[in-house]
Amino acid sequence: MKFPDTITIISDEVSQDLPVISAFVREFRLPGIELRSLNGRAFKDLTRSDIAEVNTASRAEGWRVVGCATPVFKCDLDDAAAIAAHRDIFKRSLEVAHELNADLLRVFTFLRTPHPAEPAKQQRVIEHLHGLVALATGSGIRLGVENEHSCLAATAEETLAILAPLPADCVGAIWDPCNVLYVPSAAPATPADLVRLAPRLFHLHVKDALRHTATTAPGAHSPLTSGHIATGTPVGLGEVNWRAHLRALRTTGYSGLLSLETHWRLEKIDEKLLHLPAGHAFSHGGEVASRTCLHNLKSLLETL
Repeated sequence: MKFPDTITIISDEVSQDLPVISAFVREFRLPGIELRSLNGRAFKDLTRSDIAEVNTASRAEGWRVVGCATPVFKCDLDDAAAIAAHRDIFKRSLEVAHELNADLLRVFTFLRTPHPAEPAKQQRVIEHLHGLVALATGSGIRLGVENEHSCLAATAEETLAILAPLPADCVGAIWDPCNVLYVPSAAPATPADLVRLAPRLFHLHVKDALRHTATTAPGAHSPLTSGHIATGTPVGLGEVNWRAHLRALRTTGYSGLLSLETHWRLEKIDEKLLHLPAGHAFSHGGEVASRTCLHNLKSLLETL
């Protein structure tokens, strides 16, 4: 793992404006970006003009779009209309990925509810993901299932249980150990979790956070009534222990990319924006925060 060859960044963690993103990529000599929101529009709402703008810039400047961060299946497992809408988003995302020569689409595992590891519930998630695999057949595009604190697959165990029956050549993990810190009742992710996931690991998200003991009111995205809350920090200053995770990653022979998902600002980000990142409010302050985090990540990689 070398900086900057193996490092990318999620686009809106820098800016909503492509010229600013492009300048950031040039400054750090990154191989490319992971595309999420742009020009004030969420990924699902990107226009043909937005996609053409990205395509032109990437080709002209020699970087690439390494993946598309879709919101697919960050919806309720019992909401048939939402699921149908998300399948349509996925179909459109396949077209976008093809146009951008990206081979990875990020997807989720439905909004978290009590007892997320119930086998029947996990089986339903698996069946819906099989449906996406069928839609992507022949496209050459892989599905990256991200563990997410607000979704049914948040921990390593939950992620592995859902990945196990799915075809390993085209469905793998986008692993984010920091996301586990946001799960109220879960133990923090460990380097051993990363090693267990390694055979199914397509991509890695990098951010950091600190946990605080708290009592929270039940809600759609916080079904547990007590446990922990977490707040973002610069990479390397939180509880993920990125040095240990990167050392473990190196032992696995991982040859994929690490994508910075800063999720920290000098001014606190609204929790609603963290759940569905998009738009100018989310990206405000992102450039300076991401610059700090990339410098920290570079130092970690150089001192392993």
